[in-house]
Amino acid sequence: MESFTCLVKKEGNQYASLCVELDIASCGKTKEEAVEGLKNGIETYLEYMISEGRKDEIYRPVPMKELDEIWSKR
Repeated sequence: MESFTCLVKKEGNQYASLCVELDIASCGKTKEEAVEGLKNGIETYLEYMISEGRKDEIYRPVPMKELDEIWSKR
């Protein structure tokens, strides 16, 4: 089983979640909803890429500059 780096941040009245290695995001009213949505998004993305024979294109990390901008906002 693969493991990925996922970040969760409260933004206003909701939570945002981001998978750093795959540049996939989700959100939810609770931290649990944001994480569950991210898990579903990752699973769907991986299934699609594998079914299309694109395993070598799966990883598409968030650029560090964008990551810093997104997650350092207050």
